[in-house]
Amino acid sequence: MNTTERLAQAHQRFLDAQRETAQLVAAADHPGSPQDIAEGFRWATRMASIALDWVVEKNDPLHPVLFKQQDEYRKFIVDNPDLYYHFSVLDCHETYRLHGNRGEAVYVGLTFGTDIFRWGSGGSEPTGTLTQAHLDQFEIAPDGSFEVILSPEPHPGNWVKLEPRTQHLAIRETFTDKSRQRPAVLHIERVGPAIPPPRLAPDDLANKLELAASFMLFVVRTCIAMWAGSAAGVNAFHGAPGSAHVEAQEDEVDTHCDTDMAYMGARWRLGPGEVLRVRVAPTRRPFCYWGLVLVNPWQESYDYRFTRTCTNNELATRNDDGTWDLVIAAEDPGVPNWLDTGGRREGQMLLRWVLAPNPPLPRCEIVSLAELRR
Repeated sequence: MNTTERLAQAHQRFLDAQRETAQLVAAADHPGSPQDIAEGFRWATRMASIALDWVVEKNDPLHPVLFKQQDEYRKFIVDNPDLYYHFSVLDCHETYRLHGNRGEAVYVGLTFGTDIFRWGSGGSEPTGTLTQAHLDQFEIAPDGSFEVILSPEPHPGNWVKLEPRTQHLAIRETFTDKSRQRPAVLHIERVGPAIPPPRLAPDDLANKLELAASFMLFVVRTCIAMWAGSAAGVNAFHGAPGSAHVEAQEDEVDTHCDTDMAYMGARWRLGPGEVLRVRVAPTRRPFCYWGLVLVNPWQESYDYRFTRTCTNNELATRNDDGTWDLVIAAEDPGVPNWLDTGGRREGQMLLRWVLAPNPPLPRCEIVSLAELRR
């Protein structure tokens, strides 16, 4: 097979994966609202874009780039609107310098994990998070500047050991109010002897296109399975989305989570004239953050650009006893802490806790809109 044929074959594999993604969306079980259907096919295009960006364009550990992984237009496996996500591919044999300014987020977590691009490859070695840290564990200058060395060998000062099989660094900046809290300035660079600038090799591109196709399909199947698994419990929280019917790919995704966070999920369902009231109680000891977000069947947060579809412990109005009552409703109920479903009667929700000891499960209660307004 000559070079052109090899590249054409790999390119066709990626096109086939996009067609298969559209077929999976069309066949998926979901509430069936026009908005859910439209968001599903848009999600298919977003998954293709994410796969190309992450696997093909920015997958070079010898010339690392720390890029913003998600935003309002590209969302990945239950994104949190209160977060900025950053990602960089690493080589566990190399040394890197992570530096910048911490900013004003309440938490900046550093998650080092195995190769997520080969999810579902059926390897015999365990996968997932290898090292978890957060910036406040390190020495930070009074002006917020910091430097952390990432390497397999010990290093003086701020240092994280790159365990064998470390393939990436994921950084989660968690805010309680993005509109007023200054984000971090983050940079990463490889440390060591200079190496030549990269040149695109045909085999390298072909391999990355095929890997992007596999990665995209794994993520798509996982998200569809997570929605199906959430049907096990409606209007009642459990430990994680779909945990009552966990499939193998969900296990693999779960093991790559930020281990400073606790996740609680549920499917919600409303009848005509109904709302869901969610009561969140604080932990017995101080905690960093909780945030609740509404999620569509494709594991994307609802559009939070123009309406409130998520809230957290600082933004939500608190009750006199220290709890919070959140109201999930298809129309404005006229009470504090309304989360807008955009007219939809069914979806998912995910609650995240950060640095919280033994957080309690929220209590859910269906009430009538008329009763709530009274």
